[in-house]
Order: sequence, then structure tokens, then C-alpha cells
Amino acid sequence: MSLDTNWNSLSSLVHKAMKMLEKKGITHAEAFFTSTQTTEVVVRNSEIHTQNRVDDSGVGFRVVAGNRVGFACTNTLNEKAVLEAGEKAFDIARVSSEVPSFALPEAGQPPKVEGLFDSRFAEVGVEEGVDVARRMISAAEDFDRRVIAKDGRVVFVSGWRGIVNTLGVDFEEKETKAVVYLGGSGEQNGEITASCYDAMFNRTADLEPEKVGENVGKMVIEMFKPQPLESFEGTVVFGPEAVSYQLFNVLVDGLKGENVVAGRSAWTRKLGQMVASENLIVTDNAVLKKGFASRSFDDEGCSSQNTVLMRKGKLESFLHGATSANALKMRNTGNASRFVGGFDMVRAIVGDGYRAKPEIYPSNLVIQSGSKTKEELVSEIGKGVLVESMAGFAQPGSGMISAQLSRAFFIEKGEIKYPIKGGMVSGVAFDWFKRISGISGDTKQFINAVVPSLRIEEVKVVGA
Repeated sequence: MSLDTNWNSLSSLVHKAMKMLEKKGITHAEAFFTSTQTTEVVVRNSEIHTQNRVDDSGVGFRVVAGNRVGFACTNTLNEKAVLEAGEKAFDIARVSSEVPSFALPEAGQPPKVEGLFDSRFAEVGVEEGVDVARRMISAAEDFDRRVIAKDGRVVFVSGWRGIVNTLGVDFEEKETKAVVYLGGSGEQNGEITASCYDAMFNRTADLEPEKVGENVGKMVIEMFKPQPLESFEGTVVFGPEAVSYQLFNVLVDGLKGENVVAGRSAWTRKLGQMVASENLIVTDNAVLKKGFASRSFDDEGCSSQNTVLMRKGKLESFLHGATSANALKMRNTGNASRFVGGFDMVRAIVGDGYRAKPEIYPSNLVIQSGSKTKEELVSEIGKGVLVESMAGFAQPGSGMISAQLSRAFFIEKGEIKYPIKGGMVSGVAFDWFKRISGISGDTKQFINAVVPSLRIEEVKVVGA
């Protein structure tokens, strides 16, 4: 059965089940349903390790009983099983804890977002994925004989996403996504470099695996002969990769409406106040053309938009789903997501779909770019560090970061002198946001972020 035929069958089953639930007197219910086809090729130690294609379809129901909410899902696609999942969600709701201010969105008019689907994905099979992976490996290892392609992924996802609720929401959308990822290291005379990686996130089949492979090759060669450095407090330029992980997580943690409701956000009760440098402008743009996380409606059915979160350092909005917006009497920003966190790349791209209840998460969190290149930001530093990637987690709530330097370089008199061996950066990211002295003009797309390099003052650098 083709993906489209399967989708039409699933959609029909879901609509029938929703009508049956309404006939039973259920006035607040939602069905979120997805059907995806995922092709994945995994690289290990310069070779194709695994290759497979997985089809997955199902529906998840949220049903309200009083102020209680139940959730149940199924991937058994017949009329009896789908209806039973909806009824099970209602049974669970009746014995669940109350959810104050719970809300579902009412029907709106989703915008048309360009570049979400590429029909050429229908022609992409495992063989094409293997070819892309081999080209990526060759580009990295042909760049320099010392480079080893250690691990990588080529992922193609094609599918549908739909949402129906009892308040009139009834939307569906066809989507495609592709990712090319490669991690590598180098070896010479017994020295092995730290791991380096690059990735390309795309909504179309226009991939450049050679560019990813060559970038990894360049990164690896730069990491030979690292040197330790002494501890100091000074200027640090965080490259897009570092910004997209630890700094991104702190930013999102402070902006989530559910954290504001619970009093866990560092920016609770700070709406309209200066919370960061005047250099910082942050938006959540779900309607970005060809944006990797763009969509015309969120995973509750709220119409997508471009939300200004921070303008010149002033906090203007939080990220909301229907419930947090209702609790705080604010506008729903359309940030309900079935996105799943963690380190599994495929799950991060596809999400948990029908298996998950929605949580608040960004679409494309965009930090507005500046006017200088990353090289120009570096050239203005007397003594500092360029951090391209770092390992470690930011503490939720406090924003404290103590991260090991994975790929970093010592800067002296405006020049990169050598790669750093060991070392850490430490501090509170909420304080770092206030000390941004420069933002690069170039940005990079990640799964849920489009970010530049950030130059930040008074960062504690801990030597090895």
C-alpha cells in the first residue's frame, strides 16, 4: 500500500472514531495521527553499517473528562482498534489527576508555508541513501589520508501529519525531511584527534554530501597537535554548533510557557523587561520557507506564525501551547510539539508522532544574524577562545553550564593560535546572554534552530 493510500485509510478511520466519541457525549477530544516512511543508512568506521526502510502509522487520542485528561494511542489500523483507543483515553481521563487550565485550540486558518514537501522523495530508496553515504565518506577521507569517517547517518523521511478535535480543528499536511550527518577523527604518528562532525538538514532532496564530508575533513586536520591552556576569564566566541546545543537549551528552558506557569523559568514575571544584550533578537519562525521545523499548524492544530520572543534584549513573548496560553491568559504561539529529545537522531527528526502527548518546543528558533563574519569577531579579540563544540548539559532552571571543550581554539591578538587540549567553559548562560558583544552574519540550520556565532564577554575558561 502506498503512503498516500495508507494515509487516506487512516484519516477515514480517525474521522469515524471522532464522530463516534462525540455521539457518546464527549465534548473535548483530539486525535493526532501520522504516517511516515523513513529510510536510514548508518555509517561505522568508513563502511555502510546498516540500511533499512521503516513504515509507521497510527493515532493518539487526548480525551477530556471534567478537568482530567487521558491519552491512548494505537498503530492497529482498523475501525474497532482506533475507536477503542479513543474510548481508552476517556477511561484513563476519568481516573487521572486534574489538569488546571487545560485547553484545546479552536479552528483557525493555517498559513501556506512554502518548501515543506518535495515529490522527488518518492524516488528515493535505500540504494540512493547508500550512494549519498558513500559520497560523504569519500569526500571526507579523500580530503586527507589521515581522516577517518567514524560514524554517520543519511536519513530520508516522507509522511503525513494530521489533527482533528471537537472544536472544529481538522488539518493535515504532507512533509519531507532529509539529513546528512558525519562524524570523523584523524590519526597520525599515534595521535588521534577529538571527534568532529558536520550535518546538513534539508526539506528537499537537494543534498550536498560532498560538502559535509569535506567540512569534516577540514575540521579534523585543524585538531592535530592540541595544546593545554591556563585558566582565565575572557572573551569566547561560540560557533553555531555550540549555540545550537547548550545555549539553545537554556534559552528554550527560559521561554517555555509551561515553565513560566510552574514558576521554573528564570524569566518568570520578566515579560517586557531587558533580560539580554541589546544585540540579541530572537524569534520562533514556524513559517520560515524550507525551514527544517517549519509547519502550517502545530501538533495541537493551532495555526503557525512567526513569534518575536526577544527584541534587542527585551523579553516580548514566551512559547505557548493551548494550555499554557490559557493559564497565563496569553496568545497561543503555536508551539505544541510531539518532538522527542535525546540523542537518537531519527527519533529527533521524526518525533514520536502519534505516540506522544504534545509539549512546548520551538519550531525554528532563530537568533537574528549580525553584520560581521565569525572571522571578524575573532580578529577583534586580544585573548580568548573560539568554541566550535562542547560536551555537557545545561542545568534546567539555573542555566548553569560547565562544558568540556570538544573542538576549541586559543585566540591571541586576533589570531587563532592552536587547538585546545582539554579545558572547560563555565558560567550561567542567562548572564552570558547579557554580555553578548558580537553576532556573526552567517547562520546554520539545525533541527529546531537557525543560529549564528555569538561572541560573549567575561566567560570563565578552565584550563586542563
